Amino acid sequence: MRPGGAVVAALISLWANAVDAQQLDFKRVSRSGDELLSYRWKDSAKHDYTVAFTLTRDVIKEAEASFHEFSMDAMWRTLEADLRDEVEKFGNGARIDLKRNIDGLHWTLKARDQKEADLLSQKVSARLERAQQAYLKAYLRRMVGEHRVMVDFAAAASAMQNPLRAVAKALGDVPDTANDDRAKIALALGFFQEIPYAVLEDKQRRGGDFLPGPALLAQNRGDCDSKAVALAAVLKNFTRFRKLVVVTMPGHAILAVDLPSQEGDWTVRSGGLRPGHGADRPCGKHHLEISPRCARDRDLAAKLGPCSVASPLSSMPISRASPA
Repeated sequence: MRPGGAVVAALISLWANAVDAQQLDFKRVSRSGDELLSYRWKDSAKHDYTVAFTLTRDVIKEAEASFHEFSMDAMWRTLEADLRDEVEKFGNGARIDLKRNIDGLHWTLKARDQKEADLLSQKVSARLERAQQAYLKAYLRRMVGEHRVMVDFAAAASAMQNPLRAVAKALGDVPDTANDDRAKIALALGFFQEIPYAVLEDKQRRGGDFLPGPALLAQNRGDCDSKAVALAAVLKNFTRFRKLVVVTMPGHAILAVDLPSQEGDWTVRSGGLRPGHGADRPCGKHHLEISPRCARDRDLAAKLGPCSVASPLSSMPISRASPA
């Protein structure tokens, strides 16, 4: 297949059952102000690799705090406090009653007259939108539609690019790696695949489903979207001029890299929406074909629902490359 237009190739799976890489050893050594992390793993071709690098203790603590502190309940409590503050400052003695339900936060205002109530309602609505955006941004999330919150993959990868620069440098120092982007991507992929998979979601507090890269590496665990973002952050340093895209679907996330496709690659092709307008879009079986690896992971091919894309590209059907 000779791709036409924007094509993202090299579909990458970071799923729990990935067998392409196997961790052989992990060590974490605390030193003055930083943590020395070392890994040894075997790739799908049975080659052994070893890397070691340091991350500052502050960077790790910040990432771990972000993981532990975020929850939907905490967000609602923060927003409720902000709305009460808005009414106290500008309500001229008005009162606000707040209620939460499955649709979000709702309120009723008690003011001296309807005109004051209408004006105050506009202020409260604007404060709610600002406060919610600020809270989600602080924890590398964003709203999708009216009720869904998901990781802001592009923002998260950019935020972690500098903290994970040491990882890219360590991978770059691995001997006997071909000096081309496909080889570098394969090395980085194997590194993140060998980190043990862990289910992170905490349904009780409704949060904790995303572990930022420094914490993921220090704790030696992560799920597919946490690994995908960390890998993207490393590739932004390691293969600087390649475009990246995270594609999500029910129960899974994959990373794709802008490479010339080769026989056997699974490709993601742009279509439907203009670049920069990727969001949620129905991707039924007639739009999306999942690779065999993804298909056997929890039988995703049998339960494809909405898919979403976080990248400069947009709605992307996936297809397999054939000989040119």
